[in-house]
Amino acid sequence: MKKNCCLWCIILVFTVQAQEPNRIDLSGTWRFQLDPIGFGKTPGSELYLERLVETIVLPGSTDQGGKGIKNNARYVDRLSRKFEYQGAAWYQRELVIPSSWTGKDIFLHLERCHWETTVYIDGRLAGTDERLSTPNLFDVTKFMSAGVHTITLCVDNRLKYPMDQWTHGTSEYTQTNWNGIVGNIALLAKEKTHIRRVNVYPDIERKQARVRLQFSPMDNSKQGKLDLMIREKSGRVVASRSMTVDSLSVSQGVEAVLPMGKNIRLWDEFTPELYELETVLFVNGRQDRRTVTFGMRKVEQGKHHIRLNGRDIHLRGVLDCAVFPLTGYPSTCVGDWKRIFSTIKEYGMNHVRFHSWCPPEAAFIAGDELGVYLQAELPMWIKDVGKYPERRDFFEKEMYAILDAYGNHPSFIMFCNGNENEGNFAVLEDLVKKGRTYDDRHLYSASTARTHTASDQYYVSHVTSKGWITVYEGRPSTDWDRSKESDIDVPAIAHETGQRCMFPNFEEIKKYTGVLEPRNFEVFRERLTQNGMLHQADDFFRATGKHTVLQYKEVNESLLRTRNSGGFQLLGLADFPGQGSAFVGILDAFWESKGLVTPEKFRESCAPTVLLARLPKRTFRAGEKLDVLMELYHYGNREIKKGEMFWTLVNSKGNIFHEGKLHTKRVEPATVDSLGRIMIELGEVRSPDKLTLRAELDGIKNEWDIWVYPEQKEVSDDGFVCTDSWNEQTKRLLDEGENILLVPKVCKGRKARFASHFWNPIMFNWNPMIVGTWIDASHPVFNDFPTDNYADWQWWDILNHATAMELNELSQLTPLIQSIDSYETNHKLGIAYEAKVGKGRLFVLCVDWEKGKHTLAISQLMASVKKYVASEAFTPVVQLQYHEVDELFSMRSGLKNSDASNAILLLLNQ
Repeated sequence: MKKNCCLWCIILVFTVQAQEPNRIDLSGTWRFQLDPIGFGKTPGSELYLERLVETIVLPGSTDQGGKGIKNNARYVDRLSRKFEYQGAAWYQRELVIPSSWTGKDIFLHLERCHWETTVYIDGRLAGTDERLSTPNLFDVTKFMSAGVHTITLCVDNRLKYPMDQWTHGTSEYTQTNWNGIVGNIALLAKEKTHIRRVNVYPDIERKQARVRLQFSPMDNSKQGKLDLMIREKSGRVVASRSMTVDSLSVSQGVEAVLPMGKNIRLWDEFTPELYELETVLFVNGRQDRRTVTFGMRKVEQGKHHIRLNGRDIHLRGVLDCAVFPLTGYPSTCVGDWKRIFSTIKEYGMNHVRFHSWCPPEAAFIAGDELGVYLQAELPMWIKDVGKYPERRDFFEKEMYAILDAYGNHPSFIMFCNGNENEGNFAVLEDLVKKGRTYDDRHLYSASTARTHTASDQYYVSHVTSKGWITVYEGRPSTDWDRSKESDIDVPAIAHETGQRCMFPNFEEIKKYTGVLEPRNFEVFRERLTQNGMLHQADDFFRATGKHTVLQYKEVNESLLRTRNSGGFQLLGLADFPGQGSAFVGILDAFWESKGLVTPEKFRESCAPTVLLARLPKRTFRAGEKLDVLMELYHYGNREIKKGEMFWTLVNSKGNIFHEGKLHTKRVEPATVDSLGRIMIELGEVRSPDKLTLRAELDGIKNEWDIWVYPEQKEVSDDGFVCTDSWNEQTKRLLDEGENILLVPKVCKGRKARFASHFWNPIMFNWNPMIVGTWIDASHPVFNDFPTDNYADWQWWDILNHATAMELNELSQLTPLIQSIDSYETNHKLGIAYEAKVGKGRLFVLCVDWEKGKHTLAISQLMASVKKYVASEAFTPVVQLQYHEVDELFSMRSGLKNSDASNAILLLLNQ
């Protein structure tokens, strides 16, 4: 049986070799063994001298192989691995080196390991390397004669250096700290003199490409020929050159310039034109061939913007935090990345920041082909930079490896050392200086946030020396921007904008068919069930999701209005299921739509060209004038010619209330320009209504909602009693069959808020611990207060002056205005509710009338509530007992703000 197995392996290897004579594919079944104590390299316990007995499939991870400790824990702050393992793991197999490889250099290529990798050939140590961001390449020539050999690999995913717990290159909260080997696993045969590295430096001004090549050594007695050829993707040759090389030129490296003609095609987000450089080295009748893809583009630092090909660009970015729910490790498949990047571009974005990690080459290839601007980072998110010399050396080697491996890709325009680092910034600035000297095809920055260094070519941060540039949430007014705060010496890019969390969508649970299970979802669902609200789960998800969409529209537009903004990086377009379960995306963790907003609708406020409106407020009294300054954000690839911007103001039924047009001037790309003012008299509004201002210019559309309320007549108290206290008199009136409107001065509960919780309420244990608001919009109490079932901008003043009462014991009661609690605790919280009490009927509205009565929305809501309570429609279904209501009002309100959790202190490096 053993002989048959070996024979089968030999046949398989030679079949592969027949197809690729200089490559042996090593994917497939390997022998395997875990080494949790780490004895496998010690004398007497050498696993590389043993025949391992288990099996595993590579490429893959121990998780996928079902290796490690079976995990039954249900983490609420992240997804749960089915199998957990940290330590050394051993992988082993036989292979056959063909005789045709005799005299060649042989390399072992492992595309992505995690983390330290040691190679043994036939029991002899062949090399050790540590890479988190790039392939491992081992020269195994001296160990590989023709014939059968045993290769044994030890991959150790223990943290070699103190890395803190957050960096996405190693964190359990995102891709997981997996063990394994993924991507391309192969042996490669090269001629003794071969091309080691090819770098292409585009020169768009001179319309030429400068090529630098490095080689393996050549015998002094030999000469060779080097052919260089540049082709368009169509195959058309645009430049070629041949030259003679000798041992001296090979040892020093060769540099050549290839003129590409006057009609070069530039690479950018709109025209991602690519070229191929084929290099062929002929020495002694043998040849070595290498092909690289590049783009003709030039990236440079502008005054306030990154400049590409001589023109300012504005980065509309998203974060990629290494979330891979099915595998637990990043994909090495170009198709997967093209799907993700295509989705990102569908939603109007042009930029991806890889937060504290660097993706495999497949991501750069996809970015090249689709025209996406990428920011790669070291796996660095630490609070004591400079403390450990060995770690510092690792990061420098990792930087050079990233630049060597991915530097030719035109999509790779930005490099950053990592996220929110603290410590000795001289160390980080030193890395920036070395990176800029080593490869000037990218722009460099020492760290996102924290400290801006003199060597930064751009600065991604929450705050500059002039104030906050990150926008976390919108406001009812849109007549503001971050221009003053963005006016610094380098392009300022708003760091991690948005971060508005929503309720989880439990329908996503069935998508998790891989190595990670959403046990956090299951815990949240169980707790919601225990509190009697499982039937509201979809309502909570959609109400909070729509609110997040609304917030992201305003967040994005505020930074589009900022003329000197270098861009923004939204957190996030997709969910982040770690660090406390942050459901902040309009897409789920699989980069798939949650059904909250279409790409077309989202692009109205996030695209290369966007119409903008500066509104003074959102709520108006009938008779006021709507005065709107219209602007155009234009970072498209062509000018917008003179024309007309058409606008309409429509009511909630879709009927046109007013319409008109603005004559617009020509608008050049890379600008934010004023288009003119729209002034509309609102005196004709006869009943409370939501009006929508819609604008269109040259096929570009956008819209904004306002609410208009006619002057209200004082609602008579006939038919009900309005009170601000729950007391014996109120009970007596109910006993007499009265209708009671209770607007309490004091009640037990939480201070409500319009905006949903920041990031997530598990990690950020900050009051009010509310992720949004659900409104029973079809209820007649809102007949005179137009609303959807989520908190739109007319709710700003109301919710910021409201208290959410805790109604956990009233399982039969569903509030009409319901604050949605943290999905970790799932308490029932109500701002407005109604019930039969005694012989009467009670309506409770927990809004601070004294502080908010002068605001239009609160006054209008109060008028609508009073009309309802005074009407025959006031017919509550739920019956409450006096003692139940007593309990609700038995304590004075006032929950103190929670202290920041230990997790957030770690996040903030405190």
